[in-house]
Amino acid sequence: MNLLIVCIHVVVCFVLILVILLQAGRGQGLTGASFGGNVQSLFGTKASSFLTKATSVCAIIFLFTCIGLNIIEVQKSRSLFKSPSSQAPLDIEQIKKALAKVNKTRAAGTTTAIKTVTVPKTDAQKVAEASKAEAAKLAETLKTEVVTTAKATAKKS
Repeated sequence: MNLLIVCIHVVVCFVLILVILLQAGRGQGLTGASFGGNVQSLFGTKASSFLTKATSVCAIIFLFTCIGLNIIEVQKSRSLFKSPSSQAPLDIEQIKKALAKVNKTRAAGTTTAIKTVTVPKTDAQKVAEASKAEAAKLAETLKTEVVTTAKATAKKS
């Protein structure tokens, strides 16, 4: 059904384009270039009324095929707000058993050892540690220099 409507829609689109371009407008449209300026020789003496009616019919068919394709697509899609209808029912007995088991292990005092996980350091952390170590070395050298200059000035006086 969907394929049939799409095929009709595409054919109607091309016919609508052709009919609109064949109509004589201010610049005579494509009729001057393709038919020597006289559409009436191709469609008879009432060419303008035929082309106008053909345009109207094609436009109406185009409108209905657009609406039909929209309706088909809306029926295919589903709402995100609706809950899925096929949910597994909850087994209350299994939940009670699991809770009783957890409570029993807590009451028995069984604790599980938590494994310490070492997280690898990022480059920024490595740079921060290196700069902190360099700052500590620089502070130590400055401290020793200050002490030596203080001792030297004390000896001179």
